[in-house]
Amino acid sequence: MKKLLFLFLGFLSIIFSFSSCSNTKTYAELLKDEKAIIASYIKRNNIQVVTTFPADGDWDNKYVKTSSGLYFHLVNPGDTAANADTLASNDVVVIRYRQYTLTEDPDTLYYWNTIDYPYPISFNYLDYTQACTAWHEAVSYMKRNNSEAKLIVPSKIGLSEYMNSVTPLGYDFKIVGIQKSY
Repeated sequence: MKKLLFLFLGFLSIIFSFSSCSNTKTYAELLKDEKAIIASYIKRNNIQVVTTFPADGDWDNKYVKTSSGLYFHLVNPGDTAANADTLASNDVVVIRYRQYTLTEDPDTLYYWNTIDYPYPISFNYLDYTQACTAWHEAVSYMKRNNSEAKLIVPSKIGLSEYMNSVTPLGYDFKIVGIQKSY
C-alpha cells in the first residue's frame, strides 16, 4: 500500500511540475505583450489610428479606436438606399467573417473563416450572450446589409476563448443579412 501511495505522490509531483512550467507569464505581462502585438500590426500595415469617425467618409487606412479598445475600419457602408434595412435592437444579424492573428507570422491555430462555408453565422443584436462585445459594437457602426469592415479586437472584448489566452485578433467582417424582429 505504501508503494502505491509513493507512486501516486510521485506522479502527482511530476504533473504539478509540468503544469507550473507551462506559462510563466503573469496576466499583466500577457496584456503588455498583447499591446505590443497590436502596435506592431498597426505599424506593419501603416494604419492611421484616429479617435473620431471620419466626417468626410475618408476611411483610407484609418481605424477608429473606440473607448472599448476596438479598432474599427469601414470598408463598405453597404446598402444605403432609402428602403434598405438598417439594424435595430433584437434583429438577427447574419454575418460572414475571416479571423486571423495579428502576429507577423499568423498563427494558423487561430485562423478561421466563414467566407467559404455554405452557411453564415447569426446572432441577435444586443444579446451579449450570443456574440462578443466587439462584434456587437462593430455591427452598431455598420448597420446595413452588405456593409463590410475590418476590426482589430483586443482579447478583453473578443470571444471568450481568446480572452483567457490574451490573444488579439483581426477580422474581415461583413453583414450579409438583417432579419427584422418586428
